[in-house]
Amino acid sequence: MSTARLLPTPLAKGGRIGIVTVSAPEPATHPEIFDRGVERLRGRGYEPVIAPHAATRDGYRAGSEAQLVDDLHAFISDPAIDAVVCAGGGKNANRLLRGLDYGLIAAHPKPIVGVSDPSLLLNAITARTGMPTFHGPAVLWDWGSDDAPAATGDHFAAVLAGDGGAARIDAPLAWARAGSAQGHLVAGCLSSLRCLLGTVWEPNWNGAVLAWEDAFKPVELLDQTLTHFRDRGVLDQIAGMVVGELVNCEPSGGLGAHEMVMDLCAEYTFPVAFGLPFGHTPLKNTLPIGAEVLLDSDAEHALTITSPWTTRGGEQG
Repeated sequence: MSTARLLPTPLAKGGRIGIVTVSAPEPATHPEIFDRGVERLRGRGYEPVIAPHAATRDGYRAGSEAQLVDDLHAFISDPAIDAVVCAGGGKNANRLLRGLDYGLIAAHPKPIVGVSDPSLLLNAITARTGMPTFHGPAVLWDWGSDDAPAATGDHFAAVLAGDGGAARIDAPLAWARAGSAQGHLVAGCLSSLRCLLGTVWEPNWNGAVLAWEDAFKPVELLDQTLTHFRDRGVLDQIAGMVVGELVNCEPSGGLGAHEMVMDLCAEYTFPVAFGLPFGHTPLKNTLPIGAEVLLDSDAEHALTITSPWTTRGGEQG
């Protein structure tokens, strides 16, 4: 059964998107890329609104905990803002966890989108509110990139609009262990999700389909992280696993990620698939965290969203 109870309103063309930075000062470091991303969102028919501290710098973060939380809260509570999109990534989004007002977020349900480090905030918000959040493109590294294919923006627009056709994830997966699993989706950067283990913001793993990816980590470090999930009991509870396209995650001692994952998962029976583009890759599917999904090696579309993710509807009929 899905953890999602509260549904965000859909984002239509012409909607106002609040842009926040929740971790590294990447817009300040890469202003041209940030500006290009903002203009491309505008070119898609949205109206971007930039938070006061989205493009500032305070050491290795864009601002203090209070400033970044205030930016997010202001957009959440503002009825004129229709969605919130994170500017980029970083390594310290977990600094915001204890400052977020989850009651405020639940009282103003709207799409919240992020990737990489901010994925821990998305999963925490879904865990605490029951509202789906969206693992999708960032302003800098996707909207601002010259390499991002049009399909990345197309799927973002379709998912946030609640378009039922977007429920069928069009990605050929490589099956390491065939089978099927139905459960609520937990999705994010593995090393960032690790920050939630043992905290009050930890996702509900019972019956979940875990989709994870990572970037710029040797396989031995991915092993350490996934072993932590195993020893926390996560792998005992999930119904299925999808490993995203791993970016610059080099083999260690001659062993690649596929061998490492299947070695760690050898004692379990859940299906395991590889190759979903949803994280640090230019081609990126937008995934509603907390919605019900079906992972099925025999289906035409191996991953399908089966429950509503916005108030418009959206589930695959």
